[in-house]
Amino acid sequence: MGPGIVTAIFAEARILSRGPIAPGEVLHLPEGALMLLSGMGADRARLAARFLLEKKAAALVSWGSAGGLLPGLSAGSLILPERIIASDQSVYRVDPIWHERLSSQLKGYLDLHKGALAESPVVLATCGAKSILFGRTGAIAVDMESASIALVAKEAGIPFAAIRAVTDAAEMNIPRSALSSIDEFGRVRLSRLLLGLVRRPVELRGLVRLGRNFQAARATLTTVARHAGSNLLFPWIGEETVFRQRTLTEPAAQKGKKP
Repeated sequence: MGPGIVTAIFAEARILSRGPIAPGEVLHLPEGALMLLSGMGADRARLAARFLLEKKAAALVSWGSAGGLLPGLSAGSLILPERIIASDQSVYRVDPIWHERLSSQLKGYLDLHKGALAESPVVLATCGAKSILFGRTGAIAVDMESASIALVAKEAGIPFAAIRAVTDAAEMNIPRSALSSIDEFGRVRLSRLLLGLVRRPVELRGLVRLGRNFQAARATLTTVARHAGSNLLFPWIGEETVFRQRTLTEPAAQKGKKP
């Protein structure tokens, strides 16, 4: 069996599925991978990851978009984090062999960045909020799901990897009308969006920019899928998975310094 891929929203899922997918439905992809559309947030991601384990997934992947924390990191940048920093300061490390394989395959095709990916329980919509998290963790990007998926992988003793593309840079505020009009699966409620624009017409420029940024992130994930395949280069020899499991969890405070 191949990796189990957890993705939060429809637009991200369709890059790999290339067709319809329903929330909660386990989709069998070519090359043995499984995918489940979880919806946004840590709790949904955790449930999805555990369900994929019940379906015999041999590894877990966090797939989708992220917010930029590192100043100057542009929309569409690919994040292949080496570690995930949870909200409780626990640190989850990705499988090193799998990470190196992905990095080597994708280098030269995309603006690729490693380092740390931080968890946030909510969408960080302002430059100020992103700056605070960057200062506290040193992470280059942020999402809401990867830490929960990494924890499930750690508990199960299986490999974990995260593949994320930046949508909103550290210097960008997300318009309030965008936040209020998108549901947990990334679907836009047009009536709410229009109402938000009527109330705050100044946000139109920000919405256009956000749409372009999301397309850049989607193009990046499409490139990853093209060069890594639907199993995302999960290491195989015959029918047996080969990996060196070093998905460690450790409180950042025990390190005596910031991650």
